[in-house]
Formats: sequence, C-alpha cells, structure tokens
Amino acid sequence: MTVANITISSHPVVMQQIELLRDRTLSPSAVRASIDEIARCLAYETTRDLSPSKSVSIVPVLRSGMSMMSAYSTVLPDVPIFHIGIFREKASLQPIEYYNKLPKQCTDVAIVLDPVVATGGTANAVIATLKEWGAKEIIFVSVLAGTQGLKRFENMPGVHFVVGAVDAKLDASGYLVPGIGDIGDRLYGVSA
Repeated sequence: MTVANITISSHPVVMQQIELLRDRTLSPSAVRASIDEIARCLAYETTRDLSPSKSVSIVPVLRSGMSMMSAYSTVLPDVPIFHIGIFREKASLQPIEYYNKLPKQCTDVAIVLDPVVATGGTANAVIATLKEWGAKEIIFVSVLAGTQGLKRFENMPGVHFVVGAVDAKLDASGYLVPGIGDIGDRLYGVSA
C-alpha cells in the first residue's frame, strides 16, 4: 500500500516487536513494553517533519492510546495532552464517544495515539471530532492497522497516518487477522 498520506514503518525493531505482540500468551507487562518500544520508533517518524512554528497537541484515545504516551511525551515533553474516550461497540462495531477533554483553544496539529485501526470506525470518529474542534492537521499513529480501515482515509486532506504494520484481513468480529487481539484488554490484563 503506497498512499501519500499513509506512512508504514520499515524499522526492523517495529517489525520484531509486532511479531512478538502476535503471541497472545504475553503477559500484560510484556505487551506494554512492546507497545512502548514500537511507539518510540513511531514517535521519531511522526515528528520528523513537524514545523516548529505550529502548535501541537497529543491526543491519546482512551484507554489503549495511553500505552503510547510515554514515548510521545519523551519526544515532545512540553506538548499538551488532551484525551478522547471512544470505544467500539461489540455488536455493531460502531464507535461510541464517552469522554472528550479537548479545550476551547485548538492546536494546529493533533497527534492521535491509538494502537489499532481495524475497520477505521473509531479513527473516523476521532478525526471528525478533531476537525470539528478546528485542528488543521491530524497525524494518526497506530501500531497496527488494517487495509480496510486505512482505505477510508486514503488521500484525506489534512490527515496523515503513521503505522507500524498493516494486516490485510478482518474476522467476523472486526478484529485484524492475524492481528494482536483486543489490545486494550491485553495491556491491562483483562480477560474477555
């Protein structure tokens, strides 16, 4: 997949860590460490072309986006962090927003952190919220994305995706195949 507004990492550490994450027997601490390592690599890719004249914010999507915060707050230590809570309803796969802590004052660039983009529904809802807020540029960062989800955003003005890897298939429940499972549950040791 080669699209102007989608960057797929080719970093060997990212590839190795994603393969590690595919092991569903990893402990929650190992899952968190792996996500953090990937996020560190993606943080440098994400910020490579940021203009110092633009205001920037980091927007983790609760709850799994918090797992990428350490890496991004290290690379951008004084950038404000605003939270959005959206989950994908299990039956309909539709995104449901339950928390929004965006201030009145918008930043020029919003860097969104969400480890997985499968169908793209949640990503679309976050992007719509940020555009309504007034963000001129949105950089959406994910560890793993699906081809179907990314197709929704090909050549979308003002939106750029930075992803660790892409899986081509979705299962009947809307999870990526082979995927990395319900990363929110895996990060925090919740049994489904």
